[in-house]
Amino acid sequence: MALQDGQTPNALADGVDSQAAWVRRLALVAFAIGVLAYRDSIMDDTFIHLQYARNLRATGQLAFNLGEPSQGATSPLWLLILAATNAGETTARLLSVACGALSVLVFGSVARRVLGRGAWAAAATVAWGGSLWLVRHAPNGMETAAGALSLLAVIDLRLRGGRGLTRDALFGAALATAILVRPEALLLAVVFAVQDARTAWGRARLAVWLPVFALPVLAWLWFAHARTGQLLPVTGAAKSGGFRPESLVWLRVLWRELRVVAGAHAAELVGLAAAAVLMVRLEGRKSLRRALDHPLAPYGVFVVLLVVVYALEDLQVQPRYLILTLPWVVLAGFAAWRRVLGSATRGAAGVAVASLLVGAIFGAFTVYPATRDFARGIREVLKPMALDIAARQLPRAVVASPDIGVLGYFSNARILDLGGLVDPRVQTIVDTQGYDRMLESGSFLDLGVPDFIVDRSPERERYAGHVTRSLHWRPLRTGAVRGLGISRPQTYYYTLYALEPASAFGSLAPQQRPTADFALRRRRLNRL
Repeated sequence: MALQDGQTPNALADGVDSQAAWVRRLALVAFAIGVLAYRDSIMDDTFIHLQYARNLRATGQLAFNLGEPSQGATSPLWLLILAATNAGETTARLLSVACGALSVLVFGSVARRVLGRGAWAAAATVAWGGSLWLVRHAPNGMETAAGALSLLAVIDLRLRGGRGLTRDALFGAALATAILVRPEALLLAVVFAVQDARTAWGRARLAVWLPVFALPVLAWLWFAHARTGQLLPVTGAAKSGGFRPESLVWLRVLWRELRVVAGAHAAELVGLAAAAVLMVRLEGRKSLRRALDHPLAPYGVFVVLLVVVYALEDLQVQPRYLILTLPWVVLAGFAAWRRVLGSATRGAAGVAVASLLVGAIFGAFTVYPATRDFARGIREVLKPMALDIAARQLPRAVVASPDIGVLGYFSNARILDLGGLVDPRVQTIVDTQGYDRMLESGSFLDLGVPDFIVDRSPERERYAGHVTRSLHWRPLRTGAVRGLGISRPQTYYYTLYALEPASAFGSLAPQQRPTADFALRRRRLNRL
């Protein structure tokens, strides 16, 4: 910004600060409107973290079920924060909203470093503040917004340039924080390490930040292994189809990732495509070199690596898994549009409006209904089931369920995890038999005999009266949930069954005769 006649440097600085404050307020207003629209957002995984945090705080155990050490939470730092604050549902949601708001402020700093202090940085910051997936996940009490915040802090420190002991140490600490919030950020650490290792100047910087980064990460791995016998969470295997190079399933995963990003930021993706075509036509091969020299290039490499790893591992990609990529999409998209349109303020404002409109329209027709319906299902179906189990006051009650968070947190019962998020043994059974066959045959009973089981199916009470290994399935209550997210919009029925000795309901075939340990189950039956 040039000095005008009679304008002092102090006046110019005051004007820049005033403009930045105005942009921050506008971006936070966009964020607040989005959070208000998605204020009911909640997930079953929220309560998995809360259950782990409650047990860690109360007993020092890293366990979903007390006395059964396990690694079923993918965000150790979020877990520790929840434990330290003694958070319940409301506190967890407020913490994640606060992280989302802070991410908007840090994004503004990054945008000014990448796009300058003009209209394009302001427009990009407002677009991020109202980003569909940010506002969708900020109120849900998960670590999603904290992941975006920690990654943006890493990028902001990196873009400051130069070298200094304190700055490099802070960068290493920020990078460790990002990994302990979202483990996928490890790929970003690899990218930065490779970049720094290429030059003597970079190696000197690497020698400072790498030990600072490694210490807390290794400390957590040691703690987790000491408490559970495992280094890594088992949830990754539960949500991954595994690496199958001969299969083309990775194309389906890539397509889903593209739809998730485009649903919120199609305007930015169009800008990236338009700028790429323009640069190739004008500069040819030099365009690639210019792109690799851009300050955002390492972050862009991380984005590409992340989506490719997800695809090759056949991951069940959820929008929150891609939250680490979205700041780059917004920053690179606005930088691309500036390349195409020039520095015009109207162009920047138009791209920001287009970005917000795309997210609002896609959200209104697809994301918001799914969010509302699933939140209603947790509130009106799953939570009442959990409270029903708690009210029955069975000593050492055991509940088998594919959705474990709400049931474990509110029922105070031991959970037999049928989704494999806590118990990796379930994954082996599902891989060999399939989920439905596992229930029908009763092979899950090899892991423990529950008092109750929760089934989730498009068919209402499909196991009513079913007998599995001498256990009779008696429906206690059923509730309908309209969809399990945007990828599964059909209605599902959750049914709570009591598993009781089948001898109480009539004669049994020889292979169905109860074993001696069913005397206890008969006594429990009389209390239901």
